[in-house]
Amino acid sequence: MTLLTSSSEVVEDAWVRLADDEVVGDHKNVIVSLGCLKQQQDDLTGMPFNLGVEIEPDVDVEDIVVFLDHLQLIVLQFKIFSDGRAFSQARLLRDRYTFCGDIRAVGDVICDQLWFMKRSGFNQFELAKGEDLDLAFQTFDQISITYQVELNQSVAR
Repeated sequence: MTLLTSSSEVVEDAWVRLADDEVVGDHKNVIVSLGCLKQQQDDLTGMPFNLGVEIEPDVDVEDIVVFLDHLQLIVLQFKIFSDGRAFSQARLLRDRYTFCGDIRAVGDVICDQLWFMKRSGFNQFELAKGEDLDLAFQTFDQISITYQVELNQSVAR
């Protein structure tokens, strides 16, 4: 899978999504569901690999706050492009909880929203099928004047 980053780079996805009943094995970067993370908390947070969690749009980000120190990636879902709950989740993770790992947008991720996603705290984007990568690059530079302060995403890990 190819990802677009907020710095306008295209990178190959180094993360593996695991089913709830799947064993980590020798993977270095794993994404699990929130349910799996809660059930296997001790096993997952104590292992020598990078850990990510994928959460649904209706999940309150407070549900993952206890895990933030163990997470390198949070995957937020856009089930449909008109559902903006993931924008709020990303903003809360960056502002209130000062999460400095990666936040990835997946699902119905369209070019028209990339700039707003970046402003909300996302720094990785898995574009929806059929979206134009060249157009995606252009969207980050389309708006040059804003009224809100941009989030500082250069926090050192």
